[in-house]
Amino acid sequence: MASSSSCITITALTLTRLVHRTPSKFKPNPRPLLLSTQLPIKSSVHSSVAMSSYDKQLTAAKKAASLAARLCQNVQKGLLQSDVHSKSDKSPVTVADYGSQVLVSFVLQKELPDHTFSLVAEEDSGDLRKEESQETLERITKLVNDTIANDGSYKVSPLSENDVLTIIDKGMSEGGSNGQHWVLDPIDGTKGFLRGDQYAIALGMLDEGKVVLGVLACPNLPLESITSGNQNAANKAGCLFSAQLACGTYMESLDGSQNVKVHVSNTENPEEASFFESYEAAHSSHSLSGSIAKKLGVKAAPVRIDSQAKYGALARGDGAIYLRFPNKGYREKIWDHAAGYIVVAEAGGVATDAAGKPLDFSKGRYLDLDTGIVVTNRKLMPALLKAVQDSLREEVLPSL
Repeated sequence: MASSSSCITITALTLTRLVHRTPSKFKPNPRPLLLSTQLPIKSSVHSSVAMSSYDKQLTAAKKAASLAARLCQNVQKGLLQSDVHSKSDKSPVTVADYGSQVLVSFVLQKELPDHTFSLVAEEDSGDLRKEESQETLERITKLVNDTIANDGSYKVSPLSENDVLTIIDKGMSEGGSNGQHWVLDPIDGTKGFLRGDQYAIALGMLDEGKVVLGVLACPNLPLESITSGNQNAANKAGCLFSAQLACGTYMESLDGSQNVKVHVSNTENPEEASFFESYEAAHSSHSLSGSIAKKLGVKAAPVRIDSQAKYGALARGDGAIYLRFPNKGYREKIWDHAAGYIVVAEAGGVATDAAGKPLDFSKGRYLDLDTGIVVTNRKLMPALLKAVQDSLREEVLPSL
């Protein structure tokens, strides 16, 4: 079976696409190119150009997300009320959110010691530095040290509480359009995590503002399709999705087996297209999604699941559409979409805002977009965007 790490060439057909996407390490062959409009991206070609590979970074990202998933699984098994806290915006945060962020940052720096490290991540240490959080900080530190020790890959002294606080704050980069930046949501879908449902460790990397690789570790997502209604992994191995620019998207179990290349649904008929939306109505307007589905003629009921696990499920063809329409005034953060975006894009999908504009991850910690996010395959996107725009003219999203 072809490996996702072996992709180091790109056809002449896609040269212009990649120049438009502009990763900083892209070095085109100076020889003249004979462009062909007939060759797909993965074809054998007479004329190809070398492209810098992100293989090493992708391997490190998979290791980091997998180790973080192991910590999260252990916490979820015996979640205590004292493990859950509220942030200043009233959203829940757990010891697993913090522990996951520490592990991802730790592993990336250990695996890539010669790379400049910049991380845009959701959590900071502010609340943990308060006196009343001392017990929580101690538990996070123990969880992290136990996970590192049990893994056995790194021969290091146990991290101190101060080490943990420092590592958490490594995630305070602003990102942007210059250089390389990791983008992390240590637990995307914390409410799903608390219910025992879907969540994801979502890790992507930007190069010159463009997403060039992404990993989604989904500990509760089964390897089989979830369209039948079975949303939780029976064997609890979970799924790991990984994608690299121009190399496709791959899925394997979190224990490292069954590595397969995946592709979005090819359906052209909206009546056959099932769609995903957020489990929490507060995260996305269910009524607007229903209006859009009605205009398209979608017959299947929506599949509601938490987190960027939706992107992974869509990338392997479980459904054909993902709609996200938060309340007016809400600003999307880049860590909520970066990894999922490239996982879907490299599986043949398209993600835009409600106006059909590409998602722009180069502006810092937030996405600057129109109204919502729409994800589907290329065949359905024109009809879907029309239904979205027609529905938005008829229904006003509530404000925050």
